[in-house]
Amino acid sequence: MKRGFIKRKKHKIVNLKKFISFILLMFTITIVSIIFFVKNNKVYSSTYKVNYNEVLIGEGDTLWDIAITNMPDKYDARKMVYEIMEFNHMKDACILPGDLIKVPIKHNSK
Repeated sequence: MKRGFIKRKKHKIVNLKKFISFILLMFTITIVSIIFFVKNNKVYSSTYKVNYNEVLIGEGDTLWDIAITNMPDKYDARKMVYEIMEFNHMKDACILPGDLIKVPIKHNSK
């Protein structure tokens, strides 16, 4: 045996039609997966622009208090806290004095 020579096993395609179908299926699954994960972005439009108030956080303020102060009548405070956190891309409800957060303006539905 010569040095540096690697003997490779040869493969034979028995059914070319099945092989091509398999390759096309794998290619399609890969492309669909890539599109699904890459297309995870939000579409913004001036028609759906959300108005907001900027709130400067003071000593002792909590998101709960800010939500209750800025939410419409008969609105769930938990939902308002969640919406404030989503709007500001917050991972938790921790706020510090001096922070500036945006609070989406909600109107009473009739």
